[in-house]
Parts: sequence; structure tokens; C-alpha cells
Amino acid sequence: MRPEKLRRVKKILLHTLNDIQFKIGRSAFQEEVLHDNPSDVMDKASREFDQYMELKIRGRERFLIKEIQGALMRIDRGVFGICEVCEGRISERRLLALPTSRLCMVCLEKRKDPQAA
Repeated sequence: MRPEKLRRVKKILLHTLNDIQFKIGRSAFQEEVLHDNPSDVMDKASREFDQYMELKIRGRERFLIKEIQGALMRIDRGVFGICEVCEGRISERRLLALPTSRLCMVCLEKRKDPQAA
């Protein structure tokens, strides 16, 4: 990947990482501010569901943070765009669409379908 595109990808990754971290911080703050003790059973059930969904979202965000940090480390080490399985090149189109990609399409398909190997 050309250096200018690599810088663009890094900028996008850093921006996404900052956005996620900001949302996590804002969400935690809102949880503290809006903490109430609903007395109605339906309100309580609704609040528990909201808390469950928030935990699911936070889990996904933590996973995404790790993926982004991994991509940034690969950029810094000079191995961004190299498949972790076959060590071949990951297509630029794939990296621009999903900068956290660690596998080329061939290895990804093999992982999905072990019979294809």
C-alpha cells in the first residue's frame, strides 16, 4: 500500500478509536447521572434490558478497540496488509473497506469452510 494511503488508513483508525473511547466515557457518565431506582415492574424490566444491551455494546466496542490497536501496531511494525496465515498480501480494497483485516480472502474463506483446504 502506498504511504499516503497507509497514512489515510491510520488516520481513520485513530479517529475511530477516539470516537469509541469518547462514546464509552460518555456512556459511563450518563449511566452515573441517570441512575435511578424505578419502582414500576415494567420500568425495572425496561431498565434491565437497557443495561443488558449497553453491556453488549460495550463488549463489542472493547473488541473493536483491540482490533484497531492491533492494526495500528501492524502499521507501525510495517506488516500491515500481510496475511497472518499465508503471509501473502491482503488486497488494498479489502484493507480500505475493513482496515482491521488480518487475513487475505483466500485464508478467510478457508477458515469459514475447512473442507475447502
